[in-house]
Amino acid sequence: MKVCCVIPLLLLATTALAQVASDVIPASAANCAVESPPAAVGLVATPGGFVMVFPRNDALPKPYTGCKTLWVVTGERPPRFATLYFKEGTLAVAAAHNIRDASGRLDGACAFPEGKSLLPNAGREIKDSGCTGFSKEGFYQLYVPTWPRLCMTDPKAAVCQQDPR
Repeated sequence: MKVCCVIPLLLLATTALAQVASDVIPASAANCAVESPPAAVGLVATPGGFVMVFPRNDALPKPYTGCKTLWVVTGERPPRFATLYFKEGTLAVAAAHNIRDASGRLDGACAFPEGKSLLPNAGREIKDSGCTGFSKEGFYQLYVPTWPRLCMTDPKAAVCQQDPR
């Protein structure tokens, strides 16, 4: 095979390496194999709507090693938009899912604390610079205050009138 043909094949193989969260996050870790929102999911209000978070704070042992998953609340099948892997309570990997892809294909992933892109040539082609800053935002923390899922269908329930926990 000529060199001119090998380089494009190598580039194609590199971009196809990571397609799902288990390619960059250990699927065997606690809550890392969760694909769809379970009954115990929590809700976070945002300016644009609601986000589902699992697991909720009360279910996290200390120190926690495992995943938190985030879904956008839209219609019957909320798309997963992020899988976060924490190691001993600290964010280690953040994987961004393509919310327009029903399979949950990855758009990008970042390793922390280095802020290095794990998929610089795939999805949205997130470079290292795209991995800085957002890890300090509320959604990407281990403890995210949430309301129970019930609040989506019964916002007048007593538990929904309390502060999220």
